[in-house]
Amino acid sequence: MNIARINLSKGTITVSKIPSDLKPYIGGKGIATKLLFGILPKVDPFHPDNAIIFGIGPVNGIRLSGASRVTAVFKSPLTFGYGESQCGGYLAYEMKKAGIDFLYITGKARKPVYISVEDRNIEIKDASHLWGKDSYETEEILEKEEGGEILSIGQAGENLVRFACINHRKGRQFGRGGAGAVMGSKMLKAIVVKGSGEVEVADSDRLREFRKWMLENVVSKLEGMKRYGTLGIANLTNEAGVLPTKYWERGSFEELEKINAEAFDRYTEKSTACYGCAVSCGKIRKAGDVEVEGPEYETLYAFGPLCYNSDAESIFRANDLCDRYGMDTISAGNVVAFYMACSERGEVDERVDFGDSNAILELLKKIAFRQDIGDILAEGSKIASERMGVSVEAVHVKGLEPPGYDPRGLYSMALAYVTSHRGACHMRSCAYRPNLTGAVDRFSVDKQAELVKDLEDFYCVVDSFVFCRFLCLPVIGMYWQDIARLYEIVTGNSVSVEDLKKAGESIWNLTREFNLREGVVDENLPSTFFRPVKHYDRELVVRKEDFDRMVEKYRSLRGL
Repeated sequence: MNIARINLSKGTITVSKIPSDLKPYIGGKGIATKLLFGILPKVDPFHPDNAIIFGIGPVNGIRLSGASRVTAVFKSPLTFGYGESQCGGYLAYEMKKAGIDFLYITGKARKPVYISVEDRNIEIKDASHLWGKDSYETEEILEKEEGGEILSIGQAGENLVRFACINHRKGRQFGRGGAGAVMGSKMLKAIVVKGSGEVEVADSDRLREFRKWMLENVVSKLEGMKRYGTLGIANLTNEAGVLPTKYWERGSFEELEKINAEAFDRYTEKSTACYGCAVSCGKIRKAGDVEVEGPEYETLYAFGPLCYNSDAESIFRANDLCDRYGMDTISAGNVVAFYMACSERGEVDERVDFGDSNAILELLKKIAFRQDIGDILAEGSKIASERMGVSVEAVHVKGLEPPGYDPRGLYSMALAYVTSHRGACHMRSCAYRPNLTGAVDRFSVDKQAELVKDLEDFYCVVDSFVFCRFLCLPVIGMYWQDIARLYEIVTGNSVSVEDLKKAGESIWNLTREFNLREGVVDENLPSTFFRPVKHYDRELVVRKEDFDRMVEKYRSLRGL
């Protein structure tokens, strides 16, 4: 594995082999997390000394469903602790062909720049002509000037919106935690990667067999994903009473049929896929003059039910604005809905009602450019609530706003939100799925701690490979034995399930250690979730004593 170290302050670039002592951390997330300890403790996320590290793993670059993802690790400007995000598309394949497994970027350029990677030839180039442009415009210009695969930030990243994201192929993102703002703080507008090398595997015959096995045993179970993308889960969460609505006041949305998967299906133009993937979960949809890849379930939840909005076209436009400006739709939708809740209580000067679809779009523009109230909301819910001095509780864990799964009806998520080191997150464990399918009782404390720990360790390995969640979903996807087999096929090195489990646990411990070093120790669940919501004839709530029991059991399993 090769690492390129780029210091934008000094303009220096070095390429070297990954030190041998990092190999136990597999690749991707594991190695990038270990490298992150090279930054100074307690450094401000926007200081030049913060790093952003892009990494791939041992299975990337091969033609196989799920094997085309890249991980990014950084100190988060939203949580001031461990930040990470993953992105699909074609970048992993291009990095593998270029022979660069990790990009370790520090410093701050004196003027806007972009990084060009062509095989192992790396340059820092002037991006003055790109600064101020949205991510779509930036990508179009660089496609003509450079070609290759492109990462870029929009105006939100330039303006240091704390939940700014990094965009790829006009629809793929390093979404959560503020990676785009870290790039913006470095005056780094984009990264272009071009490779000409060959991607080799240890046993191509076994890989063909494995690909066939995946199609028959994993991809075949993702028919809903293939048809609708991630939107298909909305009906299920709504029926279960766990679809966050009206800024966490309710667990279901009575007008969901106007914006569910079936409603959006009529806008679908075509499907799109990451490199080599048979699932094709991406959906290009068009409404009026707006065409987006999406909306994904999380975008739907954040700008739909959470904002009490059933206007489908406005969700398209919100999706489009976030993609162009470069903002995480989960955090953006949460801060907009938070402001609406404050407005409903009469605690802000500018009134914005729940369900006001035009106001959603106006607020997004103000946030991206830090105009008026947008300058405060650009700080994220936690900081914004502190500065505004309102009575509405900002719903977050460690500063990161939650995704579209209300833990009052999913006990696994009540635990998983606080044990995730990047903050309230569903992807660190995907434990909502065993709860929703009934594999683990969603209203019981039993087995939740065991479930969350095992899946957290598993996905630490998956993100170090770096592999796609959708091919490794709990209950229906690949699991420990399957990824061990894939590792051997690709690398030629045998690994036991037990060894992989130890590696996953050690990587999880690294992320915890980084947060402890940075003083991020918050393990509190927002008090909102200890208050009930009505769903049909029952009340859904996280009982404090149940939550404490799950945490106690989890800490025991972790040896904490």
